[in-house]
Amino acid sequence: MQKRFATGMAWSLAAALMACGASGSGSGGSTPGASGSDEGGEGEAAPNSVVHQSGGKEVEATFGSPGGVLELASGVKVEIPPGAVDGSQRFVLKEAPMTTAFFNEEHERPWGPTFVVSPGVEAPEGRSVRISVPLASYPQGWGDVAIAYEYPVSSRVGAEDSQHTRWQYENAQHTGGRAVAELPALNGYRLQFVVTNLEAQ
Repeated sequence: MQKRFATGMAWSLAAALMACGASGSGSGGSTPGASGSDEGGEGEAAPNSVVHQSGGKEVEATFGSPGGVLELASGVKVEIPPGAVDGSQRFVLKEAPMTTAFFNEEHERPWGPTFVVSPGVEAPEGRSVRISVPLASYPQGWGDVAIAYEYPVSSRVGAEDSQHTRWQYENAQHTGGRAVAELPALNGYRLQFVVTNLEAQ
């Protein structure tokens, strides 16, 4: 079974959701928010340099136009590029409820924790949001790391503020002892790195 890799249409949907302030999924998503908002803490000035903040299973920090880095104890790292924020914006990176979506297939398995970054953010033209987790080496028989991101497809009937979601894939790289993905945007829903069972292909 082949991974379904993301298309421009999928990222257009993510951008539309951020622009509309769509509600996050009931399965762990957060409310996407457009970049360029002034949503720092009350009376908090926009940082004029790159911010680097680390935490345990959750971390948050206010970024300004230079961008910044959030990192969890598990090694999950999210790098927001310069120009993604106009003014100030408070971002939260945290581990999220693990999905069973990748345990039901012989051809793939999750690598590292499931996590979410909120609010959503779009990188400026020519830049990307860089996401990575530790990956010293591939397990025997496994390779081709990718990142999967959750996105909504419809509202659940009879369930208020709840959405049905699916997972889409983007290619990632194994470099410098880490799995690294560079994305044009984040939509405020869950993310998960996955590796492929090469023997099952």
